[in-house]
Amino acid sequence: MKNLFVSVLFAATLLSRPAVSQVSFVETGRTAARLLDQATWGPTAADMIQVQTMGVNDWLNWQFSLNTSDLPDQPILTTAGMPNYDLTPVQSAFFQNAVTGQDQLRQRVAFALHETWVVSAVQTRWAYAYPPYWRIFRDNAFGNYRDIIKAVTLSPAMGDYLSMANNNKGNPAKGTSANENYARELMQLFTLGLTQLHPDGTPVLDTNNNPIPTYNQAVVTNVAKIMTGWTFPAAPNATPKNNNPFYFIGQMYAADINHDTSAKAIFGNIQIPAGQTAVQDLESLLDALMAQNTMAPFVCTRLIQHLVTSNPSPEYIARVSNVFLDNGSGVRGDMKAVVTAILTDQEARAGDSPGAAVSSSFGHLREPILFLTNLLRGLNATLDGANTLYRFPSQLGQNLFFPPTVFSYFSPQYRTEKGLLGPEFQINSTQTASFRADQVNTALYGTLEKDVKLDLTTYLAMGNDISSLLDYIDFIFMHQTMSSDLRAAATSAASAANTPLARVQAALYVVLTSGEYQVIQ
Repeated sequence: MKNLFVSVLFAATLLSRPAVSQVSFVETGRTAARLLDQATWGPTAADMIQVQTMGVNDWLNWQFSLNTSDLPDQPILTTAGMPNYDLTPVQSAFFQNAVTGQDQLRQRVAFALHETWVVSAVQTRWAYAYPPYWRIFRDNAFGNYRDIIKAVTLSPAMGDYLSMANNNKGNPAKGTSANENYARELMQLFTLGLTQLHPDGTPVLDTNNNPIPTYNQAVVTNVAKIMTGWTFPAAPNATPKNNNPFYFIGQMYAADINHDTSAKAIFGNIQIPAGQTAVQDLESLLDALMAQNTMAPFVCTRLIQHLVTSNPSPEYIARVSNVFLDNGSGVRGDMKAVVTAILTDQEARAGDSPGAAVSSSFGHLREPILFLTNLLRGLNATLDGANTLYRFPSQLGQNLFFPPTVFSYFSPQYRTEKGLLGPEFQINSTQTASFRADQVNTALYGTLEKDVKLDLTTYLAMGNDISSLLDYIDFIFMHQTMSSDLRAAATSAASAANTPLARVQAALYVVLTSGEYQVIQ
């Protein structure tokens, strides 16, 4: 039956796929499904055939070439002249891109970066701040990590959220000092982490077997001094000042009169010389950050967790970290090379072979946004820019662009009761688990909302052949790894129904509410 799916869908896929230098059929349907679950917002039948037709590497290179999705710029004020805090149009466009957009990999990597470099509408409320901030991650997803650090650092949205904008040098006479908020989070959450790491992610220990910190309070103070002197971009027709009021379009710029020009000792025993401008100090800091080997395992572990598995082995982390440190051409921080290494690593691809066993500790819980998009893509959904799909992940604890803290929607350090890392489980509860089932029920038996249409035509064609129907559901949603127990439960539910539609609905409901589906392996 699975070979039949390939034959039926192959002709349609050929019409839309890009030309490739060499067509390879070595990738199985299971390879394609697992790769797409890791690299996109969810597999579709056509995309799986496309991966099988092109081969993994050519498919990745095609995705690297795409940059087609955008979020719409928002007005600063409402029609009533009030501040515009309504992010609904931005959230709607995000889900339309996720479900129907072509540049799937870029979107997924950009979202992983967004979950790391947090700016939240809980605090920075202006809607027009978010499309420009999102574009930083979209446009740099396959660029260089140094460029991401610089672009975010100079983003007025981040300048507002973590108080870097209008961070003036200290004045001992007035008892003031540089704000340390961004300096601390830049190191702790975005680049280095709290402790020095070996390339495999294990901590570097001192002679007493204690982890060695990456920085101390004195370093935080000095990095904060480096960050002084930057202000918001001036609004159109406004006179630029040394401390501008907030404005979220463009990059922040330096007002050197407010910059601390003293010498500064930072992490890695690096000395920043006295007398430099704000721009020079920032460039020196970026160079210093990129020179820290501990950044590679810290950043790569976060990316692996978001894309592939919450508990990567030290060997997996080391292989990807080494690519971060050197892409093979002497370049450090090459995101395209890092993403390729993450998705093609032997640990990521270990479960691809038919019949291969996947470790129970491998994979990650579908976070609410990924759960919804995967569901909709697998059910051939169409939607328009007026959708309010953000409501559904929000009900599950993940309100898009509203992470509750700088630690994001959930902590990358959160562990399950069995001791394994399970970041997404932090926002999972008995209540949200029941809400997941309710949302599946609404999608299958009702209407999520009027602007979202599901197309079950392919499923209905097998509504009188339950075995084939389960094969197809397994193909689309389960990487062809559905357990015999789950298959038996879905078969029993479908057999009790009286019409093709009822059988399809019953089978899909059992599978899509199962624990096997909720965890991506």
